[in-house]
Amino acid sequence: MKKITLMVTMIVVNFILQTSLFGFFGFLSVIPNLSLIILVIFSMASDGLTGGILGFITGLLYDAMIYDVFGIYTLIYFLIGATIGTFSDDMVGENYFAYSLVTGISTAVMHFLLYIILFFLRYRVKMAVINFSAIFLEIVINTVLVVFVLKFIVFIFNKLNIKA
Repeated sequence: MKKITLMVTMIVVNFILQTSLFGFFGFLSVIPNLSLIILVIFSMASDGLTGGILGFITGLLYDAMIYDVFGIYTLIYFLIGATIGTFSDDMVGENYFAYSLVTGISTAVMHFLLYIILFFLRYRVKMAVINFSAIFLEIVINTVLVVFVLKFIVFIFNKLNIKA
């Protein structure tokens, strides 16, 4: 129970920092998606149900705060968390390359699903082609940043004597 409580707390604190403070630290006007990175790390460390619940919570926070169509991010983050959590037993948890690969794929899938959903909701998505370089840069930044975030999360879990 302490593990889930700590995960949810870290997701909420990260969301608050992501939406308020991290906007000032963008690289070439691209902000890394730390919420997705943390979701990937926690989903790989747990099962499909926990990953889905954490994804649902993360998406719910984004939908409540940011987007004008409620439920899009909730669905996307839920699918990503549940899928990664389901297949996390097949992945090597100690391998940084696995975390980087899954984070890169998850970032691409998140943007693809967002594009598809907004397209079918008849939003203007023609600008997404122009933003492809920014999406690619976000994939690269998230792929590199996941290693450092993972080390920090493992450090926090070890300091609190909670098995990750």
